Amino acid sequence: MSDKNFSKSKTIKAAIDIGSSKIACAVGRGIGKFDLEILGYAYYGTNNVKKGLIIEPIKIEKEINKLIGEIENKTQTEISNVIVNASTTKSKSKFLEGSVNIGGEKIDNLHIKSAINNSNFNSDNEDYEPLHEMIKFFNIDNEKKVKDPIDLYGDILSVEIYQLLIKKNYIKSLKNILTKSNLNIDSIIATSFASSLSTLTKDEKDLGTICIDLGAGTTSICLMENDNLIFADAIPIGSNNITFDLSAGLNTSVESAERLKTLYGSVFTNPSDEYEIIDVPIIGSDKSQFNQVSRSIVNSYIKPRVEETLELIRQKLKEYNLHHKRYRRVVLTGGGSLLEGIEDYAKIIFDSQIRIASPYKLKGMSKDIERPQFSSVIGMLLASNNESKIQNYFGEKTLKKSRNTLFSRFSDWLDLYI
Repeated sequence: MSDKNFSKSKTIKAAIDIGSSKIACAVGRGIGKFDLEILGYAYYGTNNVKKGLIIEPIKIEKEINKLIGEIENKTQTEISNVIVNASTTKSKSKFLEGSVNIGGEKIDNLHIKSAINNSNFNSDNEDYEPLHEMIKFFNIDNEKKVKDPIDLYGDILSVEIYQLLIKKNYIKSLKNILTKSNLNIDSIIATSFASSLSTLTKDEKDLGTICIDLGAGTTSICLMENDNLIFADAIPIGSNNITFDLSAGLNTSVESAERLKTLYGSVFTNPSDEYEIIDVPIIGSDKSQFNQVSRSIVNSYIKPRVEETLELIRQKLKEYNLHHKRYRRVVLTGGGSLLEGIEDYAKIIFDSQIRIASPYKLKGMSKDIERPQFSSVIGMLLASNNESKIQNYFGEKTLKKSRNTLFSRFSDWLDLYI
């Protein structure tokens, strides 16, 4: 690399999405205060991540090194720091409240810090580490859902906080893998949260929208309201499960099953599907041996798995008592959102408006990356680029005790206005 003129501009950011079917890297450069230009991207398929968890760390390290080398050459940029995604299949969510009596005074940062410190914000979480910590909103006396209480007067100031926790050992493993690839972690962001940042419109973030990232190994959910992350979670089921169901049920290879799903698969079956016959290669045979099945049989393996996946996501909302409020907007993204018929079926499950979303177009973005599969990696860059407009209530002086973790820098700015 020494013979190349690599840029080390602080406005240039790199993001790595470690998924169950691919590892993707995108590099972006901030333009002005809030705009972003995509300088380049690269991705490789991987079989070393299962259900969001890395199962072959040495192989992943090699894949990351190869990926970084390619993107550095493409962008003429030396990459030493990255933003990386985190699977939330083993996460926990906490909804905290704290208040302080301000006796009619004008509210300042000290009052806010006192309210936060009275919310069990600093409680010990044993094996878990805070990933995202968001102020949902403030309440002043009987005035609810105040975004910024500074310079207002009141008697009682209360704060509602959302805390997403993730396993400490998961983070240690992730950090160790990237360190061996000579990469430092700037920040970590939940996969579904990143996807929401690149796919939801401003109105959707304000009014309340469920973003579901249908990945290969996991399905992740993120709930945004009032421009805030108010819930995130994931289940260890993804579009790969459909592929495996087809492979086992039709006695064909995983590769052939994936092709069947992509070319012929649908959540719904039409009467004509009974008469559309498909040649399916028999597993372990030469290429001349086939079973013949109708398209309706192929689809009969797909619908139950899609129904299970979406119902489990709906149950996640119910588990945290978020189902009582009807969210009229659901956005589907990730590679699984490309399955034919899934948009209409999601309307039935969630009884809401549904749309399929790709990351919105940025300067320098090619059509290859304007696909749902890349929503997360683009969202990570957008989160980083918007750091300067985030109002910080989670600085060191806010806390009773210091948190010297890689999350402290990230939670410093991911609060009210994401």
